[in-house]
Amino acid sequence: MAFDWQQFFNRAGKVTIGTVVLCILIYLVTNQGSTQQDSLTHLLTFNKDKILNGEIWRLLTPAFIHFKIGGLPIHLLFNMMWLWDLGGSIEKRLSPKFLIVLILVIGIGANVIQYVTNLLMYGEVFADYRVFGGMSGVVYGLLGFLFVRKHFEPAFPIQLNNAIMQFMLIWLVLGFTGLLGPIANAAHLGGLIIGAIIGYVTAKKRKLHVV
Repeated sequence: MAFDWQQFFNRAGKVTIGTVVLCILIYLVTNQGSTQQDSLTHLLTFNKDKILNGEIWRLLTPAFIHFKIGGLPIHLLFNMMWLWDLGGSIEKRLSPKFLIVLILVIGIGANVIQYVTNLLMYGEVFADYRVFGGMSGVVYGLLGFLFVRKHFEPAFPIQLNNAIMQFMLIWLVLGFTGLLGPIANAAHLGGLIIGAIIGYVTAKKRKLHVV
């Protein structure tokens, strides 16, 4: 049976596709998230001092950095797979603008939480130079949003894929064990919580409008 490419692409809208393409381009331009001193990766990393000096894009851009694992783009592929499914569903059923807002709020929030965690664990100077990145915080936020929104608003039209949800939660737990190597666990958990809060607030707001 031939793969239905039309159906595959129909699952995602322009914002989802554009975000995926941007992540792939940044992965290639930064030489797979290279952290060498002359790498373009350092133009996108979270750095408090540079942010305070006006480079505010650094609040969000770590979400678009992905690193090779064992020489393979596993980090990028998993995040793009989850983004395509979760982000595509939200964009199609709600709106492109709503997905953009989710990416911005969750992405910035998850990055700040990861930075603060680094700060508490490693100290102020070292925290600014610990490179972290990935769309994982955002996709965990989308997961949290969809799960909580559906829980508090049963009529919500998006049904989570149980297999994806279970895999992502297992991956989240494994990250804290250290078995997967250096993982931005705070960004994952922070994104999940931020998305869940947005899901709760929007579900309650929707009920008020209905009433």
